Amino acid sequence: MSWSNYHGHCHYCDGKETPEDYIRSAMDKRMRVIGFSCHAPVPFPTSWNMPASKLPVYLDDIEGLKQNNGNGLIVLKSLEVDFIPGVIGPGSQLIFDSKLDYVVGSVHFVDAFDDGTRWSIDNNNSEFVKGVNEIFNGDVQAAVTRYFYLQNEMLTTQPPEILGHMDKIRMHNVVSPHFDENAKWYRDLVYETLKIAAQREVVVEINTKYFSKTEMTFPSVSHFKWMFDNNVRVTINSDAHHPDALLSGFSEVAGMLLNAGYRHLWHWDGGEFCPKLFDENGVISK
Repeated sequence: MSWSNYHGHCHYCDGKETPEDYIRSAMDKRMRVIGFSCHAPVPFPTSWNMPASKLPVYLDDIEGLKQNNGNGLIVLKSLEVDFIPGVIGPGSQLIFDSKLDYVVGSVHFVDAFDDGTRWSIDNNNSEFVKGVNEIFNGDVQAAVTRYFYLQNEMLTTQPPEILGHMDKIRMHNVVSPHFDENAKWYRDLVYETLKIAAQREVVVEINTKYFSKTEMTFPSVSHFKWMFDNNVRVTINSDAHHPDALLSGFSEVAGMLLNAGYRHLWHWDGGEFCPKLFDENGVISK
């Protein structure tokens, strides 16, 4: 039995340490698969996306580790790709030319300010409030709706293999309650996106990045039972930005998924994602 992680960031973007450091940590943790998914370049400055100049070096580095890893650990080459209509997405030529094993598709940027600066829902709380006020005239429901609409557009037009942190916009409710996560309008948005993911056979990651600090997962644990009942494919990813965080929250979240009815996680096997039995200790490799 062992775990795998398909969403992680090393020093080529906003992560810490080298790919080799992650591989050593994965070996120490007796992992089966590690996927590197640095933030793909975008054509404007950010504090976390990989500069375009580093992409060829990153791809060569991970490819070399794939080919020369003799320790039984499967190393996969990926990118976390932002979906920005008309700019970049999982179906972009840049991503196709990168010859990845799979793609994590995520929405971070939701429209732009009047000066053209892209508004990211992944910045601090004050920046979130600024975007809601200036772009959506203070209407947080409109901002949240737009965020989920963009995910739906990505899933429909350029579906990735894995949908990244699909309800991360709710992270700001930890700082200040911007909207009611139990409101019908919000739950309808979540379930619409999850339904499309299920229809397109996209794996929805249970993202545990903040679990150790806040016990928060993306999507919320409150949706796990609905997801199981509606045949949503899931895997557990930690969105690790440091080698020590590769399996953060995995055992606890696995227990929650089991309680919701899940018996299979989608894991890499033979060149594709397949359902594998699991328990709190890992995936059963058969």
